[in-house]
Amino acid sequence: MKRALAACLLLGGCVTAPAATSDHPLGWISGCWENADGDYREVWSAPDHGYLFGYAMSLKGEAVTFFEQSRIHPGKAFTFNAYPGGEGPFRFTEIERGEKFIVFADASHDYPQRIRYARDGDRMTAEISLIDGSEGQGFAFRACRD
Repeated sequence: MKRALAACLLLGGCVTAPAATSDHPLGWISGCWENADGDYREVWSAPDHGYLFGYAMSLKGEAVTFFEQSRIHPGKAFTFNAYPGGEGPFRFTEIERGEKFIVFADASHDYPQRIRYARDGDRMTAEISLIDGSEGQGFAFRACRD
């Protein structure tokens, strides 16, 4: 399960990255993101009634080797729900948020326990780790080329 969720978080998008014009506090995550090799994609919808819907996939050539669906629920604290390989949901609750970043956590989950997304222009980063920041992995994405 650790590897599956970690793999999902590595993907970068498939829709062009939007100009951050949404009034939604997480509108900046919307768009298509991919890693430098183009073999991992993460795509997030525009906000819809407060929700954001996403999917990620690892690619080997034209074959999909892993997929994950995700949903961010609105609320006093946002909730990130991950469905790696169709399993789940695994729920992570917002613990920190800034203008262009958000951190979700669930200390009871095996790995990851902490998920952080941040955006800087046409770049997005995702970081996963244990709750204390150890065993961290970082992923860099750019707006999809297509």
